[in-house]
Amino acid sequence: MMKPPRLRGIVLPSVLLGLIALGSPAGSQKSADAGSPVRAAIPRSSVASQVPIIFVQAPAVAGNDLPRRYPQGSRIVRTASGTATGEVVSLTPEFFAAADPQVSFDASKVLFAAQARSGERWQIWEMNADGSGKRQVTRLDADCLRPVYHAHEEFVFTVLASRDGRPASQVYVGKLDGTEAHPVTFGPGSFQVETVLKDGRILVSAASPLVPGAAASGELYVLRHDGTGLQSLRCEHRQPARRAQAAELDDGSVVFVKNARAESRAGGELAMIRRGALHNSLLSPLAATAMSPRALDANKLIVARSDAPTGKPKFDLYAFDSARGRFGELIYRDPELSSLEAVPVAAHPVPRWYWSTLNPQAKAGYFVCLDARQSADEPDGRIATPIARVRVLILEANQERSLGEATVEDDGSFYIAVPPDQPLRFELLDAGGAVIRAQRSWIWSRPGEERGCVGCHEDKSVAPENRWPLALKRFDTPTRLGVEAELKAAH
Repeated sequence: MMKPPRLRGIVLPSVLLGLIALGSPAGSQKSADAGSPVRAAIPRSSVASQVPIIFVQAPAVAGNDLPRRYPQGSRIVRTASGTATGEVVSLTPEFFAAADPQVSFDASKVLFAAQARSGERWQIWEMNADGSGKRQVTRLDADCLRPVYHAHEEFVFTVLASRDGRPASQVYVGKLDGTEAHPVTFGPGSFQVETVLKDGRILVSAASPLVPGAAASGELYVLRHDGTGLQSLRCEHRQPARRAQAAELDDGSVVFVKNARAESRAGGELAMIRRGALHNSLLSPLAATAMSPRALDANKLIVARSDAPTGKPKFDLYAFDSARGRFGELIYRDPELSSLEAVPVAAHPVPRWYWSTLNPQAKAGYFVCLDARQSADEPDGRIATPIARVRVLILEANQERSLGEATVEDDGSFYIAVPPDQPLRFELLDAGGAVIRAQRSWIWSRPGEERGCVGCHEDKSVAPENRWPLALKRFDTPTRLGVEAELKAAH
């Protein structure tokens, strides 16, 4: 294949900008090499000139379907160093599409997802911050997207495959050298990576509730890098909506994009979960459509914004004041292309690290409930009907079956051992076997993990009573459901 001529130091008309380093609908060859400056029609603002930024440019943005967000291709660019204000450098001219740039902790490297040619699998790549030294990290027979750096030379990413003939996605963790890639989510909720929080937990989005086929609504969840400790970041059941494209701010608050419409579209309303708040609050004006918010400094974000209420959206980069909840100055606009997914090329802290206590040889995971009677869904915070037993159901081949039942003690506690890495849910039963309360979402326990919960959909803002539950006083032995044969065989 003949390569196009190299372009060096040429200022091109803005009408050509949409053709550079982008695949056309007909799949035309790209025509710009890494290191080629291309002048933008509107200069960058003083905000962005203080630090280089890396972002995605695309002629079309088509909704929230990760592999098909950019049907006409996309490229990753960087504001050019040592060139006139307003120029950008294409970092990924050899790919049909590139997306999801993430800057390393020392700002020397960039993780990103790329598609070599239209229709091929997306894979994760890493390059130097100037676009040189590209190397492929993943080589899976599935689309790999949304990579995020973690501590100890690990990274987190999303893998899209099929489950029971339907599209599904899971969160994977692997080494930056491409080895040891493995899943850390095991439910049917179509988990996707959002970011890694400063405390070391992975922030993910998933269908809500975590059931097969649930896609109209989505929530934010957190879990540790070994797949333990899955829980919702906040319970937001008042209004069904998709919540995704999340980022953490310096004070621990989380900003994200909320799309309340049933149909899939690109972007939505900018919202925030402030640290310590029980529910999210909207930030951006309703007339503006936002995408890909990222922290620029303590109170300032860089956000992709579109003001087109209908039709084909086009996004430009703006500063946004998270404290005042208002858009500021224009950072970058191209006359033809959308600009989004911007990240500053700046060093940032390495997240904390949880040393895993899992036992890969363990044949069971464990659940300890302190008081199943506690529930935020009840007016007084407690289920009035006496609970006698808990039934555990497992999801296999998209069909659920019962693993059995365990006694719920007089104080509402129970302690069970279950098969690890399998989607499970619980039902609370009265003395006659009738269902009092049924869990709608599927969760799991990893091998050797001891998971604890306060109650049945309890209020996360209330600390549990400091007492030793009866279920643990009873010889400190769990009720084994679906794992007894394996445990006996091991002795």
